[in-house]
Amino acid sequence: MSEPIPQLHMRRSLDHLPDLVVPDGYELRTLSPDDLHTWAKLMNENGEFGTWPVERAAPLFGPDTPVVFHGSYFLTRNGEPIATAQLQHQTKRPYAPLAELGWVGVSPGHRGHGLGSVVCLAVLHYAASIGHTSIFLRTEDHRLPAIHMYLKLGFEPWMYEPTAPRRWQSIRQRIADYAQRKG
Repeated sequence: MSEPIPQLHMRRSLDHLPDLVVPDGYELRTLSPDDLHTWAKLMNENGEFGTWPVERAAPLFGPDTPVVFHGSYFLTRNGEPIATAQLQHQTKRPYAPLAELGWVGVSPGHRGHGLGSVVCLAVLHYAASIGHTSIFLRTEDHRLPAIHMYLKLGFEPWMYEPTAPRRWQSIRQRIADYAQRKG
């Protein structure tokens, strides 16, 4: 049996952030501990992170969560959450005390319109406003649309572990192919 592939890491300075513009017809709101069921439903709709029974999501909404609710967002349309991104304060090694952008997801019917960028930028702006100078994220090799978005937002590959350089070389080519197909 082979070892699981470690997640890719990316990081970004929080200097010179693009302006945050919420498209017409959408609203941005922060998450709260009461959003457990709504967030789990969106994660299940997203489908990128496996299944999310409430029991799996509960630790992210409980009293010991690393999630910063005032820096975590839903993008809504007609009151319905269709995209999300979270700010987490990492308090455990090896990441402490870094800020992390995590759990970025967009409902499949709303993908391809830059809405993931909106919720990510909201998190980045909040992290900068509370004094963070950089932020990181973790993702999987197959999430090319997300990686493409992160690169456009100014994230750079972080060669966090020994397989990263080889994997990033392959991903850069796949991203170039993806961007060319997307037009």
